[in-house]
Amino acid sequence: SSFNRFHLHAMVPLCLCLVAISFHLPARISARLERFEQPTKGDGTVRFLVVGDWGRKGDFNQSLVADKMGTIGDEMDIDFVVSTGDNFYDNGLEGETDPAFLDSFTNIYTAKSLQKQWFSVLGNHDYRGNVAAQLSPALRKIDSRWLCMRSFIVNTEIAELFFVDTSPFVNEYFVEEEHTYDWSGITPVTIYVTHLL
Repeated sequence: SSFNRFHLHAMVPLCLCLVAISFHLPARISARLERFEQPTKGDGTVRFLVVGDWGRKGDFNQSLVADKMGTIGDEMDIDFVVSTGDNFYDNGLEGETDPAFLDSFTNIYTAKSLQKQWFSVLGNHDYRGNVAAQLSPALRKIDSRWLCMRSFIVNTEIAELFFVDTSPFVNEYFVEEEHTYDWSGITPVTIYVTHLL
């Protein structure tokens, strides 16, 4: 089918890129990052969806995209979901009990196929709120799918996926006057970046 051809053409470059990355990164980097194991399917494959810039309480087509993700996730029989950041607009979460977590995540991604592990990193909009809230294990007690960390590795047996929080790499965010960012746990940024890389 055209879906399968598209899927194959889209996944091959991604897999090659991920494999290339895993071979070229120094062992000391992967040794410092927390690792999560994600087994392959019986046929040796792994399937996942990637989404970013989504946390809008269902508005701005978020609910429509979530519905399509559910359909495609079912067709592909996905193993997990990757979230690339900007999880909660406009200004992250206010705390661990912020209703935006339910309104933008739990109550939106309700399809059966999306009831899998979500591996998430932070985006710049997330830093405008309480960063510790998104990183908190308390959110996993509310919705067990949620896993958000600054940087980590998912080992899928056939490839390693490196999740790296790159917002602290953008100097403009540190001097932006329009917004306040929560850099707790990051500053001094030079030490954070040096330890990460």
